[in-house]
Amino acid sequence: MVWICPLCEQPLVLLERTWACANHHCFDQSKEGYVNLLPAHKKRSKTPGDSVAMINARRLVHDNALYAPLAAQITAIINDCSSVQTVLDIGCGEGYYGDVLTRHHPDLTVYGIDIAKAAVKLAAATYRHHHYAVAGASHLPVDTATIDLALSIFAPINDTELRRALRAGGYFLEVGPAPRHLWELRTALYDEPREHEPSERTRIGLSSIAKGTCNYSRTLDNTLIQALLTATPFAYRGHREKRAVLRTLTYLNTTLSFSWRLYQNT
Repeated sequence: MVWICPLCEQPLVLLERTWACANHHCFDQSKEGYVNLLPAHKKRSKTPGDSVAMINARRLVHDNALYAPLAAQITAIINDCSSVQTVLDIGCGEGYYGDVLTRHHPDLTVYGIDIAKAAVKLAAATYRHHHYAVAGASHLPVDTATIDLALSIFAPINDTELRRALRAGGYFLEVGPAPRHLWELRTALYDEPREHEPSERTRIGLSSIAKGTCNYSRTLDNTLIQALLTATPFAYRGHREKRAVLRTLTYLNTTLSFSWRLYQNT
């Protein structure tokens, strides 16, 4: 296991149902199998991260395979990476992408962290063969140089912590929205929708070795329209009247477009 104590950074060992370090800091393992490694003094709110409604809506979106082409693209990218056995899913949500990876590569060991306790709880209850912790990206509760590949899909990253967790030669795959992601949905919400700014930032200590996009379109029924509105910031953005009209549509054709960049720890 790769977990370390969030208080003193010593390795954690599971003793029955408690994770403990050499300095006697202890963290109980939940009945679902995850561990909470986000100390109260590092929280910005009482319940940080996505709400339960957002998390359940995202599970519905994933269950309907709306993001399956993106998951297939991620799997193909990782297929071309050498010596990947340990994956850290940063901002794992309810665990969808980690599950896709291990269905194609059962030998992978997947660790997932998310700041939202409800998301980690759902992930751990669903994917018992993975390892989950409540934690943020600014202080990864992961031992140094233990991760072969880190994955971030629409999640913030701390470059210093990321590089510390990756082994020499390890990979980081970052996925974000391309300029016209969900363009038709955004057009229906805003008078003047704006394109997403492309991510071209340099990652400290990491070399960019590949990049690309994943683009496709889907017809959303009313259930998926409602789920996307709930699962994303669209739930409280855009014109209220337009949002109400959008919720009544029988279907909507929309574009899904993602950009990805693969880095290597040098």
